[in-house]
Parts: sequence; structure tokens; C-alpha cells
Amino acid sequence: MDLRGGAASVAIDLASIQLSGIESAVWMHRDFRPSEGGPTFVTAGRVSRVGSIATDFRSAFREMAPLCSWVRGRRAVLHAHSRFGIFASCLVGRLSGVPVVIHIHALPNHPCLYRWLRRLAPGIMIYNSRKTCCHFGDDPATAQILMPSIQWPAEPAVEVKGRSRFVAAGAFVPSKHFHLLVEAFRHLQSEGLDARLVIFGLSDSPLDRDHQQTIITACRRNESICLEQWAPNWSSRLTSGDIFVHLGKPESFGIVLLEAFARGCRLVILPETFVDDLPDPVRYKGVYRVKEFSPRAIGEAMKDASQGVDSTQDLWQDRESMRRLFSAEGSSAALSRLYHELVGRTAYDNCT
Repeated sequence: MDLRGGAASVAIDLASIQLSGIESAVWMHRDFRPSEGGPTFVTAGRVSRVGSIATDFRSAFREMAPLCSWVRGRRAVLHAHSRFGIFASCLVGRLSGVPVVIHIHALPNHPCLYRWLRRLAPGIMIYNSRKTCCHFGDDPATAQILMPSIQWPAEPAVEVKGRSRFVAAGAFVPSKHFHLLVEAFRHLQSEGLDARLVIFGLSDSPLDRDHQQTIITACRRNESICLEQWAPNWSSRLTSGDIFVHLGKPESFGIVLLEAFARGCRLVILPETFVDDLPDPVRYKGVYRVKEFSPRAIGEAMKDASQGVDSTQDLWQDRESMRRLFSAEGSSAALSRLYHELVGRTAYDNCT
């Protein structure tokens, strides 16, 4: 029903790529009302809510009829990004012979289930990062890895003088660990560090209402902490002195981390992110890794970052060499080859 979240962002970006001989569309609920511009949408779905793994599997059977009806007679590939979407696509793929791309954006507790689904439907599994690939026990040297793309900024974060800021962004859910960030920031304040903390994440329809209220309560009466509404263009408000802190765990990638990386911000991050897979010097320059997952260690990394001397302009220029790796242009050739290959393998002539 809406397009929040990293997987949705990737789906929109991939469906917007112009591929020769291929038309792309995003499958949504029948009551979804797309805004002007962007990719084509097919609004024919029946299921409006996703939930537990059992709920998603049951709901996938409800989605089979409209999805089967839509693919009938088409030369189609179903490219699934969410757990519910993967379930529904694989069931339809098994029934109709339409090939399926199982695009993994998370680190699920039961990877064997997804491997079974890959065998159930004619198709292939691709991953959003080396970390996700290894989580599934696949070999990064031979597996399909397609990292998310973003609109790479044409310039670094804007030049602004004043107090330095720590910045974070994302949905207020437990796995983002904003409560640890707030605790670490308060500790730095008690040591005399003069800085601000800004978190982009407030929502009028939060994914976890109780947890959002917990974060709001934790930040109350601290004038140096500002909670901002989440917006897709949040990274345009980053400034040259900002230090971006990302504590998502478990997390397979982190789109917001990539957006801050592209703006040239100094980064405070956990080990085992996509940054670790980049070449020198971009994987360590301006990057401060948390040594252990605790408020004390997070605070130490934040303090080290605040004393860093790397300029935003220099970091932005160094990181721009990674632009193609995270661009739609870089994904287009791989996607086009994959789709045409899969259509050639389709099991039934009436679906090819």
C-alpha cells in the first residue's frame, strides 16, 4: 500500500531503468494510488498488509489468482523483493512456469526456506550485498550480487558553519538501535562535547508506534537532540560538518548509509557493512568503526569522528569513483542479460 523502506526504493529504481525490449512495472494493491511520474504500476493486488512469515505465506495464496491472471499470455519475469512477494511469485512461477528473480534484501532467520523456494519455481536468486550472499552460504565469486542504486549527488553536502552534528536516519524500529545512539550522545554531552544530534525518522504512520514513542520520550527535554520527519530526500539536508551514525543490526545493506556516504559525510558504522567491500582508500577514509556494540564504544567512535580532519569535499571526490557501482546505469546491463536469459528458460510456451 505504500513505498517506504529500502527494498521498495530498490524496486522503484530498478523498474525505472530503461531496458531495451523490456517493459517494467511494479505490482501493488488495487487501492494504491501512484503519484505522477516514476515507473509504471500494476494496481491489481488483493493483500494490503504483511505480517509474520506464516501470515505472508497464507496471504500469498490470496495473491495468486490476480497475479496468475496478469502474467497469463505474457513473456514475463517476476522480480520479487519482499518476503510476501517472494512467496506469491514462487507459487505463481511453479503453477505457470513464469521465471522468478528472488531478490534478497535481508538476513532472514531461515535461509533454507528461500533456497527451497528457488528450487520450487524456475528462476534465480540474487543478493543486495556480499554480506547477504554469505549469510545464505553462497559463494560471492559466482553468485549474482546487485547492490542498490541511488541518485548520486552532483555535489557534496552543503557548506555550513556552526556546531558539528551527528545525524542518523531510518524508521523507528528496534533493529536501528536509535536508543543506543541517544544514550551514547548523552554520555558525550556529559563529557563536555558541544554538538547536536539530528535523527530523521518521525512518521505519522510509524512501522512500530510503541518504539517511536520510546525514542521520542528518550529525547525529551534535551535541546541538543532534534527528531525530524522522515522524507525520501532527507540526505539533501546534510551539511559539511555532519557525522552520519548508522547502527542497523542485523542489516544486510543500509540505503541511508549509502546516501550519507555519497554526500561525503564522515561515517560512524558497525563492522561488516558494504563499506568493508570497497577498495582502498574509500573503505577506511573518513570511516570510524564501532569496536563493540555498546553505548560506550559507540560514543568513543563518535568522539573520534568529531576530531577527524577529512573534509567533506575530499571525501565526496574520493567516493565519486564508486558511483557506477551504485547506479542504475551500472545495473542495467546485468538486469537486461538476466531477464532475457530467464525468459529463454521459461517452461511453458504460452508464458514465454
